[in-house]
Order: sequence, then structure tokens, then C-alpha cells
Amino acid sequence: MKKVIILFAIIFYKTIFSQVIISPYILYTDAKNKFGTFLVQNESDEIYEVDISFIFGYPVSDSVGNATMQYYDQPDTLFPSATKWVRAFPRKFALNPKERQVVRMTINPPADVTPGTYWSRIVTSAAPQSIPFDTLSEGVRAQIKFVLNQITTLLYRVDPTTTGIEIENFYSDQDSINLNIYAKLRRTGNSPFFGNITAIIRTSEYEVVAEEEQSLSIYFEMVKKFQFDLQKFTSGSYSIELKIVSDEKEVFSESTLEPIPQFSKYLTIEVP
Repeated sequence: MKKVIILFAIIFYKTIFSQVIISPYILYTDAKNKFGTFLVQNESDEIYEVDISFIFGYPVSDSVGNATMQYYDQPDTLFPSATKWVRAFPRKFALNPKERQVVRMTINPPADVTPGTYWSRIVTSAAPQSIPFDTLSEGVRAQIKFVLNQITTLLYRVDPTTTGIEIENFYSDQDSINLNIYAKLRRTGNSPFFGNITAIIRTSEYEVVAEEEQSLSIYFEMVKKFQFDLQKFTSGSYSIELKIVSDEKEVFSESTLEPIPQFSKYLTIEVP
């Protein structure tokens, strides 16, 4: 019976996620434009109750690249949080089937805010107005109400803003199955770094054996991990190129940040 309930929960969760759509996923604002909007769209055939809230958070990782989000209900004043400055209109609303709602954001920072990038996570909670239920046995009824929280981002920039990235450590190891590549990255300047990182592995004859690209959103520091099947490699020497490219202007056309030049770092390894 538990398996049935779990399966029902997974299916229903996926249904909510596919029916309630948010766009865009990142709102960009600055001192010249303290307003932003995003759409919440109901693609289902039932009414959804929607609630907008805010929380401060950013991605972190452990020493081997396992990433999670770190959230703070009450962030320290040293954090560049915009959470207390943001208001949503409307904050709570019912969304009828096949309808959409424009949510407007206003940002009201202190007058003496220092230059840099501040941010908040927008939490859009959606729940069907009707409560689904399943009868488990005669005389017993289980009611489950699902609430889907979709997390998007609001950025607020105060010029002059700068960003960059440093590769503090770049190394690899091997186990019985995989070649693992690690890069410890730290952002520089007063703003997060947005871009892409690519690991390219070449033979001594400069032939590309493996390549993988990952997106980068470095708010403070993070370890990125690449993993390649050892069966791709024969015994010998290989060169690993770690290439970093900024896509700030592509993601935020309004951005005043100058993209940093593309750069690479190299590592030579031996595969036994």
C-alpha cells in the first residue's frame, strides 16, 4: 500500500510541475530600473492557489563537487541579500484554468547601499484548490494536499559592479570506473559570476578524447566536478584543458558588467 501512495505522490507532483509554468527564471533589476515582472501560467484544468514569498540563498558544494542550495531565513547583514527590499503584487491569488497572472516586483533598497550585486530567491508556491484523495481501505480515507515550490531568482545591481573568477585548485583522481576532475572556483569582484566551464581531454597527439560543458553560477565559491568513463581512455599521457567563458551579456542584456576574457588552465595526467 505504501508503494501505491508513493507512486501516486510522484505522479501528482510531476503533474503539478508540468501544469504551473513560471517565466522568466531570473529577473534582472538595477538602480535605474527597480521594477520587474514575471508570469505564472496555469496550464491545467483546475484552479490553483498561488503564494509568492522570498528567501535568501545561493548554491554551495562540498569538497568533491556535490552541489546543494543553502538558504537563510534571516541572513546576516554581511550577506548581499535583497530579500527585505522586495515586494510582490499580487502576493497571493487564485489562478483559473488556462489563465496567467503577471506578478510585479518592486525593489526599495536603502539610499546608502554599497555597489555590488544583491539577490533574493522568489518562491512561487502552487497548490490545487481541490484536495486529491485515495481510499486506502473500507472506512479509511487518506487526503494529501501537494504544494509545489518553484524557486527563481531576482538580481539587483548597484554600479560600479565587477566580477571575475579564479581557479584555486585543479586536480584529478581515478577510481576503478571513472576519471574524476575537480576545479575549486572562487568569484572575484563584488558580483556573482555567470558563464560556462568546459573540460576537454586530449591525447599527446592533441586528439580530443572526451569533452563536457557545465553552466556556472558562482556566487561565492564552489567545486565543480567532471566525471568520465575510464573505458574511453587507453594507457598513456593526457592533457586536460579547463576552459571558462562568461555569458553575462547573453543572460542579462541589460547588464553593465564587462565580460571577462575567455581563459583556460591545463593539467597533465597519466592513465595507467
